[in-house]
Amino acid sequence: MEFQEGLNRPVAEFMQSQVGTIVRGTTVSAVARQLLFGQVSGIPVVEEDGTVVGIVTEFDVLEALLDGKDLQQLRTEEIMSTPPVCVGEQTSLLQVLQLMVTHRILRVLVVREGKLVGTVSRTILLREVLEKESASIHELTLCYWCERVRDDFITDEDKEVWCDLSDYLDRHHLTTAEVSFHPAFCSTCAPLVKTLMKREP
Repeated sequence: MEFQEGLNRPVAEFMQSQVGTIVRGTTVSAVARQLLFGQVSGIPVVEEDGTVVGIVTEFDVLEALLDGKDLQQLRTEEIMSTPPVCVGEQTSLLQVLQLMVTHRILRVLVVREGKLVGTVSRTILLREVLEKESASIHELTLCYWCERVRDDFITDEDKEVWCDLSDYLDRHHLTTAEVSFHPAFCSTCAPLVKTLMKREP
């Protein structure tokens, strides 16, 4: 499967490089606002020099609320998860996926010499899956009238290019989940439909 082969590619090809961060000492109240308005579920915590030291998630903030803590007085280092799960830029996507499953986390931080250079989230992985699936879908021309499909791989002029869907799937080793349809009229039905339309009052 193409996607499985793609899992061996380095995470640098998939990571999101524009990542918001917070510095140690930021109030949790400010972090909560950044999570809300940035529409993200977690933010990396860094030192002033950019070194990654932790990550604060929506769950961490909600847990603090349940514990009755004052978010305006609470600091990031008091609730952040540490050490964060980090990988290098050449780590394979498969290894990242394994880390996500093992640690049950939504994202993995990508670092270079301890400094944040990007993140990879489960959303990015799912998007990659869907894009690969979309790329593998074969679009077939389906006749409105007789419901046959056109086989564009047939180049022999003596052979019928329109065939039953089941024949097409068998011939090309496909399943119905791997095809989509573009409606039209086949060469046989098109003139018949035109004739019928002319007969209408």
